[in-house]
Amino acid sequence: MPKLRKGGNIDDIHDMILIKSKSDEPEEKIDYKKSEIDKIDKEFTIQRRFDGLKERTIKNDSQRLKVYLNYIYYNLNKTVDTTDNKDYVAFFNHVRHDRKCKDTTVNKYFKLLTVFYRIMKYKNFNDFLVESKERKRFTKHEIRHYDAIDEETLNMILEKLIGMKGSTKIRDATFLRLLWDTGCRVSEVAELTYSACDLKKGVFKLRNTKTKRERTVVCSKETLKLLNYYLQHQGDQGPDEYLFKSAYDGIINKRQLGGKFVGIVNELKREGSVPENKWLVLHSLRHGRAVNLLDKGVPLDVVKEYLGHTSIETTMIYSHSTERKNKMLDKISKIL
Repeated sequence: MPKLRKGGNIDDIHDMILIKSKSDEPEEKIDYKKSEIDKIDKEFTIQRRFDGLKERTIKNDSQRLKVYLNYIYYNLNKTVDTTDNKDYVAFFNHVRHDRKCKDTTVNKYFKLLTVFYRIMKYKNFNDFLVESKERKRFTKHEIRHYDAIDEETLNMILEKLIGMKGSTKIRDATFLRLLWDTGCRVSEVAELTYSACDLKKGVFKLRNTKTKRERTVVCSKETLKLLNYYLQHQGDQGPDEYLFKSAYDGIINKRQLGGKFVGIVNELKREGSVPENKWLVLHSLRHGRAVNLLDKGVPLDVVKEYLGHTSIETTMIYSHSTERKNKMLDKISKIL
């Protein structure tokens, strides 16, 4: 029998000799609910990505979905296929009152769950969906849309912009001019590459659109002249290079430009040049172009195609816009 090594501990040898039961060892606790939540979120994300949604939209939806899943799994001790009407009521009360979400955010949760239960083929949300539509639970609050911008206000913004310090003011001003002429979504202009542009005629093919349908837009001679002036001072102009680049040669930072735009609008409000109740953002240029085209007599169906709307109802929103109503009232007052 081997002797105990000098300095050894008899208790250590004892522990090594005896057979231990696995139950005696501390086990790492597995959070099965979290695993299930992550699995569901992953499956839903795969479906949304396959549908062609933008990554930012997928990320936002994933964050909201996890709020819902965490609530039903941990607070209600339910699963996605065992929830019922009272559970949905409890969740939306939680979102509205405990999380202090605004009505617009609550509506986003409702739309998300509608899509989620449809895509994942669970039927237990259907009754709540029908009942909510009948009782107008998520439509009674008016959703305020961005205001349309006009040429006069846009020119004031451009004046402020080119008077600022910084190396990107020409780029930013050119971006706004092109955004105004084309009536594009911000992402559509931001993602323009040289291969998609006829820089002699001022014709642009939009390939990465919200509706996944390619469309063509144009710009004025003045905007084209400005665009070519700006591009003369740019570096690499390969077919896959963006027209509007960041300082690091990547795609232009839309959020940064949007913040600069809103900052100028707020400055004009303080000066009294823009009404305080005007809600102007970069997307207001698209609204403004729609109203402008309709005011000039361009047929509704043509405006629909130019802006890339999927339905004529969306375009009709602009035909009944506050800006057009105000102009109509001005005309009526003059003939009374």
